[in-house]
Amino acid sequence: MSLSERALSALKELGLTGTEIKAYISLLRGGTMTANDVSREARIPYSKVYEALESLHGKGWVDEQKSRPVVFTARPPDTAIEELKSRYEADRREKEQYALQELMGVQKNKREQEKQDIWIVRGYAEILSRVKNLLLNCRTELLIALPPQLLPFTEQVHPLMATLKEKGVKSQLLTSPSISAADIDQLAKVAEVRARKTMYGGGVIADAREVVLLLGGGEQANQPLAIWADHHGLASFAKDYFEFLWNSKDTTKVP
Repeated sequence: MSLSERALSALKELGLTGTEIKAYISLLRGGTMTANDVSREARIPYSKVYEALESLHGKGWVDEQKSRPVVFTARPPDTAIEELKSRYEADRREKEQYALQELMGVQKNKREQEKQDIWIVRGYAEILSRVKNLLLNCRTELLIALPPQLLPFTEQVHPLMATLKEKGVKSQLLTSPSISAADIDQLAKVAEVRARKTMYGGGVIADAREVVLLLGGGEQANQPLAIWADHHGLASFAKDYFEFLWNSKDTTKVP
């Protein structure tokens, strides 16, 4: 059975060369094979077959057994596609974070040129941008007060929080007990979580030096206001208040 032009085109768009496609199909049909077998069955010049097989192995499409001679086996198509998907997603996330960090650096340089201690930030997009930049600059401690209405936005910062956890940053998240157990489980993967019935707004504090505090609705619908500051005094005050709520008797630990 030969592949349709549509399937061949799809595989090429997924990153496989024509030679790699021939080699993989040959292995699917023939099972465990040597490079010489693949060269003969797929009609690939012997001088190019090793390069194709090693590339397929690196992409997770074939397994390689270091015997004499070396033999190769095609991984199941669903496994190979899933491996490729995982690699692409990891690569995309890495590029997104690298690009975001570089662009935020440009934005930060601009802010430093027109430096002031406290800014009023308007709209979800700008507030979220400030929060992401704050997370990128966080080094040791992250404190978050998350009211239920802001829960949908955690999906956009969850990868950054996961990265901070891997770097050893201590993260504490205070939220409402009204959010679902599934959401609690997701948050608990990246931070220590506690809940309290009464939430006084929301905010994010990094290293007791930078803070984003949500003020509530602005003059226009769906245009909330927030304070962003890298003022040490304000950030320290916000941290003290967060710790007061965190240790309050009305605050409970989340399993």
